[in-house]
Amino acid sequence: MSSFASSEIRRELLSLLVCPETGLPLSGWDGASRYGTLTTIEGKTYPIRQGIPCLLPTFLQEATAPLVSDASELAEKKREMDARDAQAEDYDRMLGLRIFTAVELPLSLRYLWLEPQHLMLEGGCGTGRMTAAFSQKVRGLVCADFSFASILAARQKLSPELAEKTLFIQADLSQLPLRSDSFDRVGSFGVYEHIPTPDARSRALTEMGRVLKPRTEGGRIALSAYRWGAPINWTSEREGHHEGGIYFRRFTMDELKHLFAVNFCIGESTEKLLYYHLLWGRKP
Repeated sequence: MSSFASSEIRRELLSLLVCPETGLPLSGWDGASRYGTLTTIEGKTYPIRQGIPCLLPTFLQEATAPLVSDASELAEKKREMDARDAQAEDYDRMLGLRIFTAVELPLSLRYLWLEPQHLMLEGGCGTGRMTAAFSQKVRGLVCADFSFASILAARQKLSPELAEKTLFIQADLSQLPLRSDSFDRVGSFGVYEHIPTPDARSRALTEMGRVLKPRTEGGRIALSAYRWGAPINWTSEREGHHEGGIYFRRFTMDELKHLFAVNFCIGESTEKLLYYHLLWGRKP
C-alpha cells in the first residue's frame, strides 16, 4: 500500500470517530501524534494517550475501584478493565488459548467473509490474537477495547503496513464512539459473555448493529460467546467470575439466537468450536 493510500485510509478511519455521549464529530488529532486531544464542537474533550484515542463514556472514565460486593454494570466493567490491564502481558502466553485460536480463527474468517474493500470493526480486540488476520484482509480496521494495556499489546503485533490502516480506540462496546452505518463488517469474538448485565448486553448488540452498514449494502456481523451445554455444564458454572474479577455468562444456542435476533437476521450458526457458539447475521 502506498503512503498516500495509507494516509487516505487513516483520515477516513478518523472521520468515523464521534463523542460516545452525544454522537457529535470529533476533531483535533492528526492520527499519528502520541499525545493530543479530540474535541467536539461543544467543547467536550477526549485525550490521546500513546497514540490511542481514549473515548470511554464519562461514567467509565471517572470510575474508581468498586466495592467487592457491587454487582452493578459500572462496578463489573471497572473490575474487568483493571483485571485485563493487569493480565495483558501474560494473556498471550496461555498455550490453550493459542491452540484454540488456531481452530477458531479460520471459522471466524469464514463467517465474516472479508473482502479487500471492506471497513471492519473489531469489537473487543483484547491483546490482538486475531487482529492482524483481520487487518490483512480489509481496507481499514477499527479495533475497540476498554483495556488500555491490552490495546498496547495488540498494536505491537502489527507490521507498519497493517498499523497504518488499523485504528485502535479505548471504548465501551455498549456505547461505541463511532458513526452509524459505517462498517461493512463487525466482528466480536469472546467478548459478549463478559458484558455484565442483560441491559448492557442488549445495548452492545444494538450499538454494533447501529454502526454496521445496512443489508442492502452487504453489511455482516459475526459474533461468538461462551457455550452452555454438555460437556461444559458438567464441570463449569453458567455464570460467575474468572480470576481477577472478570464476569462471565454462558449461553445455550437458543438463548443466544434469541438475543441476537432482536437486532439481526441470522445467516448461520455453529457449535463446532464446542466452548463457543459462533453465528453471523445482517440487519433486518
